[in-house]
Amino acid sequence: MSRTMSLRGSFEIADNAFMADHELFRYEANDLTKGWEVVGAYIWPTTTRAAIGAAAGQFQAVASLATDTGNRGVADTICTAADNRQIAWIQSGFQMRNSAVSDFLANSGNSPNPAAFVIDPEHIIANGLWLNFGTTSDSTTSPTREWSYMIILKTKKLDPKETILHLIKNVAQDIVN
Repeated sequence: MSRTMSLRGSFEIADNAFMADHELFRYEANDLTKGWEVVGAYIWPTTTRAAIGAAAGQFQAVASLATDTGNRGVADTICTAADNRQIAWIQSGFQMRNSAVSDFLANSGNSPNPAAFVIDPEHIIANGLWLNFGTTSDSTTSPTREWSYMIILKTKKLDPKETILHLIKNVAQDIVN
């Protein structure tokens, strides 16, 4: 029998900054018959109002979910299909609006769901899940914002041999990294 569960939380990061290996979930047990499949993942700005400086402009958030640590946490490595540890990606654009009342972010109309990750299907999480995240903008002012996330996992019953294969698949395979 499979169950669905969600992981929800938030974190703070300054605009125009990047973070790597934010731990969302860790499983350390001798039970090799259990794993989880990511079936949904969402991220959005909790803090939409923050001082952005003198000008309106563009704002982009990028994120990936990874099955192992060691991601670099810089713009060009957060959303790459070349890293087998990454299993889900999102790039969302926003408009930064400079308002007399309060500066704010407005969604740029990303479709179909501006908060949803693209998920590589049938990856089984057997040991942990990490978030890599960053933003970039036209502004040189970098207020700290809170971001919220929700990850939906479906439990999977596994044969121990299958779990071992997923454990190997979930870690970096490149001897350079």
